Amino acid sequence: MPEIYNPDWRYANMTQTEIENHVKARSSQLMSQPHFVTNTDGKKLKFRVTDKDIEHLVDDALHRAKGVLFLSDIPVLPEYFPKAVYIKTEKDTKKHSKGVCFHYYQIDINGRSMYLNFRDDKLRHHTNLHSITVEIKKAVS
Repeated sequence: MPEIYNPDWRYANMTQTEIENHVKARSSQLMSQPHFVTNTDGKKLKFRVTDKDIEHLVDDALHRAKGVLFLSDIPVLPEYFPKAVYIKTEKDTKKHSKGVCFHYYQIDINGRSMYLNFRDDKLRHHTNLHSITVEIKKAVS
């Protein structure tokens, strides 16, 4: 089996906090302006990416989506937002989460398929890129 090139070799000897700071420094375009993805009926979802979101995405790249999402993908995510494909929307079922739902969109980066998870808080009028995962959990019925 051929070895997969890891573009994140430069982060090998850094702590997670050092990695987060390095990725944040390279993500000014991602954090400085609002972004949009479009659902199936043409409606646009406007969202922002904050420092905390970058920290969560770094954690996703190191753990939950390791090998699919690379740390070096995070600063260039805006290139892929226009091509994101809407999958579904689910209400947050946790207590104290009234008015919160999650929107899932699929993107492909260099043949690697992953899902963007947007947290939409309708009461606070705040939508952010919450996480990136390799698969979407099935709803428990």
